[in-house]
Amino acid sequence: MGNPASVIRKATEKRRKKYETRLGAGAYLPKAQRLAVNAEVAKLDAAAKVEAEKQKKAREAKKKAKKAAPKAAAPTPAAKDEKK
Repeated sequence: MGNPASVIRKATEKRRKKYETRLGAGAYLPKAQRLAVNAEVAKLDAAAKVEAEKQKKAREAKKKAKKAAPKAAAPTPAAKDEKK
């Protein structure tokens, strides 16, 4: 059957988890702490967006450089035989 106290605690934790996923991090914290947590989360999101944009630009630049580079000539069968 289980311990009624732990069953209630688990139900409370599940409910809090649902609320936090819906309302955001720190939904159960006091207002001052919740605002601080939300500000930190906003900073981290902004930093992640900037980093993602840098990576995207780097990938595009690498892709353009690869397209711009002349393709090497395919090795001829005679060249393959010489290596053996």
